[in-house]
Amino acid sequence: MVTIAQMKALVMVFDKGSLAAAARTLGISSAAISKQLILLEKDLGLQLMIRTTRSLEFTEIGKSYCDQCRRILEEFDMATTLVDQMKMIPQGRLKVVSGSYFASVYIIPHLKEFLISFPNIYIDIELAERQPNFEEEVVDVVIGMSIPPTGNVVRRRLEATKGCFCASPAYLKKFRTPKKPKDLANHRHIIHSMRNPSNILTFSNKETVTITPYICINDSLAMVKLAQEGIGIIKTHYPLVQHLFQEGSLIELLPDYIEKEVPFYVAFPERRYIPSKVRCFIDFILNKIKLTHLTK
Repeated sequence: MVTIAQMKALVMVFDKGSLAAAARTLGISSAAISKQLILLEKDLGLQLMIRTTRSLEFTEIGKSYCDQCRRILEEFDMATTLVDQMKMIPQGRLKVVSGSYFASVYIIPHLKEFLISFPNIYIDIELAERQPNFEEEVVDVVIGMSIPPTGNVVRRRLEATKGCFCASPAYLKKFRTPKKPKDLANHRHIIHSMRNPSNILTFSNKETVTITPYICINDSLAMVKLAQEGIGIIKTHYPLVQHLFQEGSLIELLPDYIEKEVPFYVAFPERRYIPSKVRCFIDFILNKIKLTHLTK
């Protein structure tokens, strides 16, 4: 099989007029370049050069083939240059899947700044609390999910928030306020559809309670809205509903039994080389998370 190295050797010999001169330019021995040319002629089944102890002359087909090799090498160099530029300059379309809450805090408010900093990146953002299949979908980054992704992906923990149970005053007036985890078994629960298993609640003291989900839905903000309407109890991220505790539209439940840390994750397909557009986006968001924590 003809290689780029063989083409380079052929073109260099033609340009320099001798094996020795071509070998010096390529930084290899005359024997090595001679071997490349012998293998090339063998692979092609053609004589490209007529060599004697004193002279070297290209055949007609050798000259024509050399011209074609020169064009191929020019295209190869252009392709290599383009790849190098893409590695250095973040560019292209970036498909991001993010949870609604995470995007509203860390992505949307800073998106203008990101696009100004990286004008050659075009972003598709899907606000959806789901784990896409990287092998079947064109997705570059999944970010802001509290359920860790699986499969052939690179996963990083971003930050952690406190979890909480909560319900509206109207709901608790009608169904009573649970005092212990076991009390939740007799309540109506609004469950995120990504939770698996959906009918088991686990607490910080390792206690588990089996429930019957009343509503399953795939959006945290929708869960909060339904809870405010008095439909049921939800388990969610504390920062998402903290302001609602302060205004009184939701009431926190069982704070002594909830997990103290619920992590967010970022994930992207496992590759030998991470595209610069992916790397700079993740670094940008990590920096915004860090700055947000510093100003709290």
